[in-house]
Amino acid sequence: KVEDIAEPECKKLSLVELTEKTCRWPHGDPATDEFHFCGHGVKDDSPYCEYHSRMAYQPTADRRKVKQVA
Repeated sequence: KVEDIAEPECKKLSLVELTEKTCRWPHGDPATDEFHFCGHGVKDDSPYCEYHSRMAYQPTADRRKVKQVA
């Protein structure tokens, strides 16, 4: 579950700074200069770090619970 681990502090990478080994979870509005990506190390073959993998790949009911808690 995503609640079992703490959300990592975002490294705020730009699109050109991403590699196959950096988390591609987007943050913010792509139309602004503040838009960035997580940038932490990815989990296995996922495009995301462990935390964001759990956010992306969870049943819809669990996602709703997380949003209500936040």
